[in-house]
Amino acid sequence: MKPFVGGNRKVLAAVGAIVLVAVATWAAYTFAYTADQMDWDCGGGSCATNDPRSFAMPVALLGTVGAVLLSGYAVGLIGPAITIALPAWFFRLGVLDAVEAGFSPEGSVTAPMVVTTIALIVAAVCAVAWIPMLLGDLRVRRRAKERERSAA
Repeated sequence: MKPFVGGNRKVLAAVGAIVLVAVATWAAYTFAYTADQMDWDCGGGSCATNDPRSFAMPVALLGTVGAVLLSGYAVGLIGPAITIALPAWFFRLGVLDAVEAGFSPEGSVTAPMVVTTIALIVAAVCAVAWIPMLLGDLRVRRRAKERERSAA
């Protein structure tokens, strides 16, 4: 019996990317929504907290990086486009929901909005760059079929 991993690496990478992006998306929203509810100790040029919810941001960042790598291997540039856009969009939603709920002041959301806008632009560039890759793959497949027909 053949091992499952042998011919299905891309399928496993895609499943791994889906799991990682789901975790990253949840973590990004959670951190954005709860960041101003945590007790922060700011002094000496940095801020720190003992709140376990603060681990959501590193989880979101590392999950996104892992999902980008796995999805890029599995499906090309459309994978990174999706795996960058989802956590960025949900981070943005978390910030806006925190403002709406009164947890965060409205004036404090400029930096998160700029960061998420940049991430969404990067995702859009990946999606646009995927189109020529897809068209090139389709041309290669069409030529291979033509060669098979002419050889037969």
